[in-house]
Amino acid sequence: MSGEKKFLWSGLGEKLGNVHLPDLKSLGRITRISSLGKGRRVLIVAAIIWSSLMASNLSVQASAPQLMQTAGVGIMLSGAMGMRSSRNLSNISGIPYKNSHGEIVVSGSAAKADYELSGCQPQAQLLYDIARANEPAITMDMLQLSDELGTTMEGLQYSVKTASSVKSKINRRASKAIEAGQLPKSDSEYVNESKDLIRYTQVVPHEDMAAKTREIVQLLESKGYIVNKLDNKYLDDNGRYKAIHLDVASSTGQQFEIQIHSPETMEANRLTHGMYEEWRKPDTEPARKQQLFSEIKAVYDAMEEPAGIREIKSFTRDRYVN
Repeated sequence: MSGEKKFLWSGLGEKLGNVHLPDLKSLGRITRISSLGKGRRVLIVAAIIWSSLMASNLSVQASAPQLMQTAGVGIMLSGAMGMRSSRNLSNISGIPYKNSHGEIVVSGSAAKADYELSGCQPQAQLLYDIARANEPAITMDMLQLSDELGTTMEGLQYSVKTASSVKSKINRRASKAIEAGQLPKSDSEYVNESKDLIRYTQVVPHEDMAAKTREIVQLLESKGYIVNKLDNKYLDDNGRYKAIHLDVASSTGQQFEIQIHSPETMEANRLTHGMYEEWRKPDTEPARKQQLFSEIKAVYDAMEEPAGIREIKSFTRDRYVN
């Protein structure tokens, strides 16, 4: 890439909120798709630019109702914006990637057909749409990180939580609040508090999980991301499953989650997924829940611990940066 083009690329990235636009020549390696033509590479960068512009525009819209509450104008405006933003986002494309199984998947594609928070407040939809719009640029950074580390990413088609999954989480949290004798929060508050509207799974060699976790945190920070929380599940001997979770914030304030797994823990996930889905249902009997918990835990406990994994200490920032 010429010096002039690099300058324009860098300048545009700064105008988009420090979005890191990839070098076109490196996209085939980063996406693990060697046959990626120049036209497709240009379209990927265009998708990042378009989605980042949409995210910036939607963020402005999301703050508008707070400034226009007189005579119900804010509610009307929020509703109109929520409907329009969802329609506009149907044009956003994710990032293609060849996973470890040789399948080409597109980031966030599961949510492309499941993006309407039916029955929720318009402001909740708007906040969800902001996350969807932020996803392509963040995903490209995560793919570059994976490329630098020599790791792989799995489940990238689910990098954006589907609307139906978000709605189920809202309902579960509201039900828990009622059971505790508390007044449930609004839909938009629950969506705003969600740290995993965007989520990723980095798969690293099992024996290198501790070292790779340190490298991931260092690379995230070098790219301008803030790691708000590190949760090392290996430190909880009574825990249900094993992995390392990171709560991360982008320079634009978008929260997302990274789960660090190994092929071994991914296989344990596969074996226990059905049990987990039954375990977390609100109507599952307590005795059955305990049985499922013990069975899931036994699968993870049977795995050998990665070397030095207990040296990775959990932490949470006193105040989340967003």
